[in-house]
Amino acid sequence: MHATHRAVVVGRVGPNGVTMLGTGFFVSSDGKVVTPHHVVGGNDENLKVILSPVTDINTYQDLSNTECKVTPAAIVEVDPARDVAILATDLRFGPPYPFTPLGSFDHCNVGDQLEVIGYPHCNLGRRALTLQRAEIGAKVIQRTNNVPSKHGVLNIQARPGQSGSLVQCPQRRLAVGMLIGAWVPNNSGISLGGINPFELHQTTHCISAEHIQRML
Repeated sequence: MHATHRAVVVGRVGPNGVTMLGTGFFVSSDGKVVTPHHVVGGNDENLKVILSPVTDINTYQDLSNTECKVTPAAIVEVDPARDVAILATDLRFGPPYPFTPLGSFDHCNVGDQLEVIGYPHCNLGRRALTLQRAEIGAKVIQRTNNVPSKHGVLNIQARPGQSGSLVQCPQRRLAVGMLIGAWVPNNSGISLGGINPFELHQTTHCISAEHIQRML
């Protein structure tokens, strides 16, 4: 399975159909999906994983096609301090295990070019599986409630809906992280038309995949 097939949309079913919340990706052959905790909000009521209809990333994706294949999802593990949630689905893969293994930003050097695979603006109704490339600009340790975690800072501007995107190192064939969001100081900025001006810059932070691995 190609890495672009690994990424999914995380959504919720309501009276008017499926509302897309953000991105996630498969992390195990028994169908577990990782996504940021802030995407699901700790609530798995009517939670769904929306599978990618894309069989070839080079084909044109028809954005007017709203048909989708969904599978129920349940939150089975959370790490709020690191903004990580693990979802269980009834999907199974392999053998052999079809995904590149989880690694760490330990396997990356500053300046390496990484791939980001996800669904920018899916929360606004646009479902377009998108591959982007960006250099890793820094490796940092952040503390939330005195809990340390390893992060990579990518030289790219993240957009809403991309939270949960797969970050991979193609040279080493490793999934090294998950996109969390724009790298901004805590409790900073204001909202202007739903946009925080502090987020309009070329830095995005991603949690190292080793923290995800420990939750499986």
